[in-house]
Amino acid sequence: WWAPVRQAIVSRDPALSGLIGRAPPYSPLWNLPFSGVDSGKIVMGMGNIPDAATQGALSLMIETGVYEKVMLCEAFYPTSEAARRTVMVHGDFKPDNVLQAADGTLTAIDYDLTCVGSAAHEFGYMLPMWYGKASYDYRRGLVGEYLDSSGLPHAEADVAAFMLDCEVASLTSLPGLLANIYDKEVPLLRGTPHPTARMAKEPGIMAGGADDSPTGPELVDLLAVAVGQIRADAGLSERCVREGLVQALFAVEGLGEPQLWSWLQHMRDSNMLRLFGIAPPS
Repeated sequence: WWAPVRQAIVSRDPALSGLIGRAPPYSPLWNLPFSGVDSGKIVMGMGNIPDAATQGALSLMIETGVYEKVMLCEAFYPTSEAARRTVMVHGDFKPDNVLQAADGTLTAIDYDLTCVGSAAHEFGYMLPMWYGKASYDYRRGLVGEYLDSSGLPHAEADVAAFMLDCEVASLTSLPGLLANIYDKEVPLLRGTPHPTARMAKEPGIMAGGADDSPTGPELVDLLAVAVGQIRADAGLSERCVREGLVQALFAVEGLGEPQLWSWLQHMRDSNMLRLFGIAPPS
């Protein structure tokens, strides 16, 4: 059923059709609430955010070229077959969206961000939501049981590969590191004046400007290089799986890259790393 729907989306918007046709099904493009290809605006899922912000942010990403850059960046693509699968994505699977009945039955609720995308993007959003609420052993067990129940290989190496893919996806999954659109700025639009979620309270307010460094496109390049370094280093890969990729990247000061480290500190000081448990200094 998904194939004709996907084709309808591809052919509907001339501005996006060329890009969509080149993006594999496991590209961040198909993390639909973030990409906006299904609705024409970035869906934020919380609060009453003006359409001018959601539509404006998407239009600017396309106009500046950063949208194409991040969607076609192979460094952000999952590498394991389990993570590359196209699945139904809940879109907001976290502890407080799971109910337990008196008989022990578990039920997921809150399906307003449900879409079709790669398994990596489901867990790329989900795993950060479980930091601090569940130990590494619990998160690893959760992924292992998921793979097992899906009829997929679930040995230790399979679980680790899937979890690393999902950590990389946390960079682009809504509302991950680059896809953060709830706060004072949209990281991908740094360097370009742009609307943000703050428009709900302060109509007309814009973020970003020519003095921003690094810019959105530069961030994509910096993070792509960082992901390559992490995947090439077994110790770093394991640390990212255990602690979280963003947390590990912050702990090692952006792998020694001055621009990346400066931006991560800016994100922390702006309280834009709270999803990853990193708070501004007191």
